[in-house]
Amino acid sequence: MDTDRSSGGRPPGPGQEARWDAPMDASPEAASRYRRRSTSNLLRMGHCAPTVARTILDVTRNEGEWLIRLSAGLPGGIGDTGHECGAVTAPLLLLGLRSGGAMDRGLPVIFDRGRAYCERFLECNRSLSCKAVRGDDRLLRRCVRAIRRAPELLAQTVSSDPVGAIPIHDREAYRVLWSHLAERGFHCAHAVLRRLVPVTPALLDATAGFVGGTLFMGMTCSALAAGVMAIGLAEGEIESSRLKVARLIATMLVGGDVLDDRLNALNRSVKRGKALARWFAAEHGSTQCRALTGCTFSSRADVERYIQGGQVIRCEQLAARVAERVQAMLAVDAGSEPARAPS
Repeated sequence: MDTDRSSGGRPPGPGQEARWDAPMDASPEAASRYRRRSTSNLLRMGHCAPTVARTILDVTRNEGEWLIRLSAGLPGGIGDTGHECGAVTAPLLLLGLRSGGAMDRGLPVIFDRGRAYCERFLECNRSLSCKAVRGDDRLLRRCVRAIRRAPELLAQTVSSDPVGAIPIHDREAYRVLWSHLAERGFHCAHAVLRRLVPVTPALLDATAGFVGGTLFMGMTCSALAAGVMAIGLAEGEIESSRLKVARLIATMLVGGDVLDDRLNALNRSVKRGKALARWFAAEHGSTQCRALTGCTFSSRADVERYIQGGQVIRCEQLAARVAERVQAMLAVDAGSEPARAPS
């Protein structure tokens, strides 16, 4: 499946890496610039996760349209489910790239950096959940605030030491689970992506934190998250029109269909991700990792129960089913017969 639909569309391979580890200015003056850039991008794009991804690329002076498309289906809380906010998930992609697969004390560095970012986000927004951040505000002012502040929270995160972001007790449970999954050669998001798109080191790094319901926190199943991201990467389009976003806002204010394809080029990816999430919930009863596994991964006892019960086999099967479903959806979109997911 070709993901190179336009310039900068394919995740870079070896020798093509961007400077993801470049310093970010965490000063108050820089924060003000980041907020202005976020506002400008939001008024051209209209959706949270792609706006945050675009802004972070701008302020770090990186190219990477593929990252924006990877986040195209994440608005509304991963497939419009109301769970992880797009101002959480998009920065995790960038933090994964900055971490580059590095390990520290038995865990990938993305876990420490990702959790440090999530703690900052919680301090500002009180929840990681799209539904809770949005609340009942029809004007989405709290969403706008989260979007505008995400790049500065990211800058603060990468400019500080993340040691201690994960409590010692939680870290030990995570370490045991990570070791088990590594022995099995299983990673929730990667298991899906490897079946659907040409993977590169950059793509694997970007999605490294999407395991165990996002950083082992038991939220949205990371296989589902990867399926949503694969749809955006494979066929997502990017909006860049202030006029169309103005029409989208007007439609929202009068209670119209804000996901109408004519209103925003990103709407198709959001709707396809939403369709995948609805299928997943109907098939499995929930989109949440903790509900699916019955385990809290910060608990050593629950991790041992997950391991002893051989639950990773079910997760492997679930990832295969997600990949098969996404492949069928993309094949239908292409006007061909659905192909079976490769083994």
